[in-house]
Amino acid sequence: MSFIKSLVAAVALLGTVQAAGVTGTPVGFASGTTGGGNAAAAAPSDITELTKWLGDSTPRTILIDKEFNYLSSQGKCTDCKCCVPDSNTCGSAGQNAIDNSDWCGSYPTTTCTYDKAGLEGITVASNKSIVGVGSEGVIRGKGLLMKNGVSNVIIQNIHITELNPQFIWGGDAITLDGTDKIWIDHVKVSLVGRQMFVSGYESAGKVTISNSEFDGRTSWSSSCDGHHYWTVLGYGKGDHVTFTGNYIHHTSGRSPKLEFANYWHAYNNYWFNNTGHAFDVGENVNAFIEGNVFHQVDTPMLTDSKPGATFAVTTSTQSTCKSAIGRTCSANTLVQSGKISGSDESVLKNWPSGETGINVVEATRVRSSVLSNAGVGKLSSSKRRRDREFPFAPSLPILSSAGPGASAVGPRPTWGWKTVGAQSSATPSATPEPVQSAGFGHGHRHGHGHGGFGGFGWF
Repeated sequence: MSFIKSLVAAVALLGTVQAAGVTGTPVGFASGTTGGGNAAAAAPSDITELTKWLGDSTPRTILIDKEFNYLSSQGKCTDCKCCVPDSNTCGSAGQNAIDNSDWCGSYPTTTCTYDKAGLEGITVASNKSIVGVGSEGVIRGKGLLMKNGVSNVIIQNIHITELNPQFIWGGDAITLDGTDKIWIDHVKVSLVGRQMFVSGYESAGKVTISNSEFDGRTSWSSSCDGHHYWTVLGYGKGDHVTFTGNYIHHTSGRSPKLEFANYWHAYNNYWFNNTGHAFDVGENVNAFIEGNVFHQVDTPMLTDSKPGATFAVTTSTQSTCKSAIGRTCSANTLVQSGKISGSDESVLKNWPSGETGINVVEATRVRSSVLSNAGVGKLSSSKRRRDREFPFAPSLPILSSAGPGASAVGPRPTWGWKTVGAQSSATPSATPEPVQSAGFGHGHRHGHGHGGFGGFGWF
């Protein structure tokens, strides 16, 4: 009898693996990305096999069906040179920096011990689908690196975590540098030392980042308040990025920081509890920001020293937006937050073709949708919700769930929306946790400079 039960279980598991693969198709600039295509889904046995499959030239659908732990796989650097940036005013609760001669400069030196694996991501080649199974897919201790012409990659439903979170320069979760056609969907990132997502300096090409969770809660905060500063950095020259349905919470800056890139369209995302700034739009950027919710965000948009072009939709500019692009635009909503501004119509007039399949919903629907759908383990719920609410738009990237991050929001309030001038605000029936003060500056150094990503070659 036990043999029969084992056989039945094995057959059931085989059926699950064979049926597994990418859920849905990308919208936005990365439309048409197919990843591993029809390659049979298979799960690697260990980190050695995973590393090999990710980097070889064979189109693959790679199942991440468990935790792949890279910690200590490349050894540790013990009593190595680090520095203490000005931002670290809180000792062990702050972030010191792994020594990088271009960045540490004259900061006081110290010693530190860190895991070598986190400093550079696993090389990912073209034509790969990397797909988590249920909520089991975790890559611990190492990120993913795509560069030098890599294209047609899908990363879906995985959690990347624990890249030397104690240290600036400890590691980036997802890095694009000279790529094209990349779809990042239902990914969660937490506990990294540096950027959760970074592109540049070479173009990342056409990218869609959807339904993902950027969880900034940490015990080693560069801003000394338990919030992660290094979140999303778009530095790729010529990037075309669609950023939608994402949950960005407990951060203190760079959410995102954009410079040198061409076009970023951020719509229907939910920012929560940012003690610093969300957007920092620098030179040569065209940022189109609509239908988002900023909740307890001190500075939704930082004034950059060399600002790019921004069109952030408010109730007073919706008609301008519609006349320019021929559809109704959704106003951003600010709840217990600072202001967001930007009415540069050149963004709309010069918007490139190729961003297809998008469906922007009103901001009143965004928070609940994002908390229900963004992050890992939510693929089936996203599909059910999409089919139920948008039967005529099957490719709409419904905004998905916070998973464990939802607990930080506290009781889910019932929102009463009202218009206040050119902004919207909401009064919840239950008050989420209070905002903490940031307590830091925005200099080029002092722990928060414009530098950085992709390992020690970057500044």
